[in-house]
Amino acid sequence: MNSSQNPHHQKQIEEEQRYIHIIRVGSLKMDDKWREAAPVNDIEASSWIRIFRAFDTDHDGLIQCEEMQKTIRDSTYSFGFDHYELQKMSLYLEMREGKPVDFADFCYLMSKCKGYRLREYLFKAALTVTPRNQRIHVFSELQRYKCVPPPLFLIFLSIVQLAFYLYYVIDSSEGVWLSGPIPTMSPLIVSQFHLSELWRLVTYCLINVGIFHVIFNIIIQLAVGVPLELVHTWRIYILYLMGALFGSLLSLALDPTVFLCGGAAGSFAIIGSHLTTIVTNFKEMENATIRLPFLIVFAALDYALAVYQRFFAPRIDKVSMYGHIGGLVAGILFTFILFRGSKPSRFYTVSFWVSLVLSGFYIAICIALTVAPSLLH
Repeated sequence: MNSSQNPHHQKQIEEEQRYIHIIRVGSLKMDDKWREAAPVNDIEASSWIRIFRAFDTDHDGLIQCEEMQKTIRDSTYSFGFDHYELQKMSLYLEMREGKPVDFADFCYLMSKCKGYRLREYLFKAALTVTPRNQRIHVFSELQRYKCVPPPLFLIFLSIVQLAFYLYYVIDSSEGVWLSGPIPTMSPLIVSQFHLSELWRLVTYCLINVGIFHVIFNIIIQLAVGVPLELVHTWRIYILYLMGALFGSLLSLALDPTVFLCGGAAGSFAIIGSHLTTIVTNFKEMENATIRLPFLIVFAALDYALAVYQRFFAPRIDKVSMYGHIGGLVAGILFTFILFRGSKPSRFYTVSFWVSLVLSGFYIAICIALTVAPSLLH
């Protein structure tokens, strides 16, 4: 059957040809407030990638600035620009000082010129956590993203953590300081005396000890976690929860005589995941030479404080430092399990199965070490 006999295929060809007739969501007839918040519709979203590919004549994923400036002047309507938007795009291209435009840059510039404020912020956030070799797929999806579900998991989690911290500060009368309060009677924290209460294995991440830990976890969750949640949606929920689970299991296995509370395991899972992405895609990441050492130093400071609180803090009730390590391990392993990309390579396929097996061994060994003492008795 040829294409002329297939109505669905014929319709697809017609839509492919419509990229030069973009729906003018940014037209002057639209109310300005709606225009600022309006998501890109499906036809315009698909048109952006088609326009980009049409003018990427050598198919290297880049458009030279001079070439693009000439193109938008000659084919203004193809880009859906009015005169004002054309002037803005020309100005932004001049500011790039000849730096080539890839698809991620193209989407960001298009959103900026057409006044899609929300979408501009989404693209800017995604740039910080997405390797260049994965951006076409990610940004094509983000164009159709209508904030359903919205990236609110880590924002809401941060608010809850701050609320619990302030509640226990007031309730304990200890005030704000580096090593407390530690709500040892809380039904949420991990304790060797409540091993049957399985919810504690993850709910302990809601209770933070010390103001530095609160600030550290909120910064990581918002600055790194929210962009990751924007790109990977529900996978970040699993990553964070597995970080909390790995942290509690390791703490019970290696340091069962003390309590465990704090969101560091989840935050270290986010850090571990992002560091893994940076290391495995170092040349493809935005500002990798800055982000890598900064995250390592920032995480090291938080872990050093956890070691101090475990061994040197002037108080009887201690908090385990192994949650950080468990979260970091989970972040590294589940990066290969959850974030394989649209076209996984052989490396990522092998890494997926190796990480899955190692995760199973990790959980089994931690459970064995936790229950072994009671079985021996």
